[in-house]
Amino acid sequence: MKSPSNRRLAAILAADVAGYSRLTASDEEGTVAALRAIRREVVEPLTDQHGGRIANTAGDSFLIEFRSAVDALRAALSIQDLLQVWNADAGPDQAILLRIGLNVGDVISNGDDILGDGVNVAARLEALAEPGGITASEAVVGYARKSIAADFIPMGPQRVKNIPEPVGAFRVQKSGHTPQKAARAKVLRARLATGACLLAAAAAGAVLWLSPWQPNPDQAVVARMAFPLPDLPSVAVLPLADATGETGNAMLADGFSEDLITDLSRISGLFVISGNSSFAYQDRQISTAQFAEEMGVRYVVDGSLRRTGTAFRANIRLTDTSSGQLVWAERFDGPLENIFSVQNRIALDIAKALDLPLDNEERTGIEQVDTATIAAREAFQQGWALYARFNEADNLAAIPHFEQAVSLDPEYGRAWAFLAMAHLRPHIFLHWNAFAGQSSQMHIGLFYKYLKETSKHEAPLVHVIRAMVRLNLNDWGQGGGGNRGIGEARQEAAKAIALQPSDPEAHLVMGWALIAAGEPQEGLAFVRAAMRLDPKHPSHYTLFEAAAHFAMADYTQASALLLAELERTPGAKELMPLAASVLALQGSQRDARVMVERWHSGNSAASLPAAVKDYFFILRWTGASQHLNRRLTDGLLLAALPPGTTVASLRAELSLTDASTQRQAARALGLFGAAAAPAVPELTALLDSPSAFVRKEAAIALGSIGAPAEPALPALDALAGSGLAGKRAALAAERIRSSLAGEEL
Repeated sequence: MKSPSNRRLAAILAADVAGYSRLTASDEEGTVAALRAIRREVVEPLTDQHGGRIANTAGDSFLIEFRSAVDALRAALSIQDLLQVWNADAGPDQAILLRIGLNVGDVISNGDDILGDGVNVAARLEALAEPGGITASEAVVGYARKSIAADFIPMGPQRVKNIPEPVGAFRVQKSGHTPQKAARAKVLRARLATGACLLAAAAAGAVLWLSPWQPNPDQAVVARMAFPLPDLPSVAVLPLADATGETGNAMLADGFSEDLITDLSRISGLFVISGNSSFAYQDRQISTAQFAEEMGVRYVVDGSLRRTGTAFRANIRLTDTSSGQLVWAERFDGPLENIFSVQNRIALDIAKALDLPLDNEERTGIEQVDTATIAAREAFQQGWALYARFNEADNLAAIPHFEQAVSLDPEYGRAWAFLAMAHLRPHIFLHWNAFAGQSSQMHIGLFYKYLKETSKHEAPLVHVIRAMVRLNLNDWGQGGGGNRGIGEARQEAAKAIALQPSDPEAHLVMGWALIAAGEPQEGLAFVRAAMRLDPKHPSHYTLFEAAAHFAMADYTQASALLLAELERTPGAKELMPLAASVLALQGSQRDARVMVERWHSGNSAASLPAAVKDYFFILRWTGASQHLNRRLTDGLLLAALPPGTTVASLRAELSLTDASTQRQAARALGLFGAAAAPAVPELTALLDSPSAFVRKEAAIALGSIGAPAEPALPALDALAGSGLAGKRAALAAERIRSSLAGEEL
């Protein structure tokens, strides 16, 4: 005999607590207790009253089966009405509101649980409901419209996951009644005084809720945007709330968020705020509208992730903050091992919701799973959280986590890339002292080892790393880092941007290469693009922005940028050498000296000249712009001069008979450039000194003064020839004539 089928037609009610993660974060025990009481005193009695059966619960959600759509809708309306009463004495941040979705469709029994497309559609409609509201399918409305007096507000066809045809959806509420607003009004009234004050406040409350000018909390105001909206559709991701409340699960939620940002940043038709800026808002209570305004974007992705044993649930939504309307929302449930493939699908779904076409390379990059090992992903996230703080101690602390990630999954290309970068950073930012001496050699060896491993997996970051190597680690003394190195760096940066168009580091390294090549205006555009992609960018972004202005001899703007960033980030030592040089070249020698002392705090004053002379700046100019390297060093040496050193005091020292004093005075005068013009007569006289070393320093100083040293040309030409002083005299004369012609050597 054939066994009866376990498939049947049913009306399904899917309910979920709105803002559950926020409620539990504020008061986990109280929220759980209240939810249990709501089930016992509200949901279960009304389910029985309307002939339903609770098929499944999962902490903050209910799945209820009814025999008819009319029963299901009546139960839903009753539940929301009773919850308004329940929440009357709750504060606005403690009210427990349900979102409810209703559908009629096929279900399949699985013990006491039910499965099937009918259930899936109900769950998707629940995600579209407002807190305290009901969303129903067209099928439910068709059955219930004649039997229930309610307002059925059409939402239009809704595309829901795994259902090929759009589902007609309606918002349902009692006639002339908005459940969510009524619940909030009761909360407000319960907190007001009695008598006339109560009536006046209630009237004011009615105006508040009914006035058409009342702002939508999810609607951003363009006038308040911190930045102009990009030409492309723009999006920022709020880190997903951890709905589980445990440290390990928080790492999983953070990793999910960071991977989603990375996937979205691969889409060329989309402008995506970086993870560094998004995670600055972690654990902050902020509306999607305010977040959009501070990031300067139109769309915001937010949601929650819960891990329960070997399963997970993710609730994700995409809001158009220009209108406050929900563009797309989805709930994803499944075994934990599928979590990484799900996050890739979210990026594809968002692209589809925004009608963004993807080429094969973009789609392949998004669909590729970096790692399928959850423990490796969690270890990586712990490292990334430290690495993203951009300081020496946390950078060092991040390394063991990255090492653990690659040991758990040797094919984890992204983890190899960040492991390599963690070892590279200290060789770029030389003030990270823990990497000095033998330790430095060990770490640079490990960097090259991990770079080789990274290259096997072709993570997009590998191109950024290769560009940095060409720009900073090549053998500059032997010409290996010259124009050829710059060209290769630009090629690598272009590849990185092509693979991940919203990666700020890729844009920054392109700006770095262009500035080094003598194209500061073009480089500045890329640096500013990096800053826009990462509004909460680390301080070294300002370093490159200021370097571009330095290259254009705009010392006023360069110093303003550096000093403002140092005020925001007082420990940003990587900015101080350039700041000192710029201040000195600007003529603010006292401020420049203070900056050098701040940079080398704890060192003796006598050691400062040697320290600044040996400084290797992160950016090395090439080709026709090589003179900028000398200009930077001259500015640093000028900044390191003893306090009170002036052109007048140095002129007096030139008149002394001691050759050593004359040499040092001439060398210092050369640092002042054109400002040392009053000393030209004394320096010219020293070209006849019996000391070749004095003659050499006098010639170099005259060349540094430039056009104002024109009267010294006959004496320089007479001295030009062989020998140390003669060669320097010829170079000085060439520099003066080039300066007179408007050129710079």
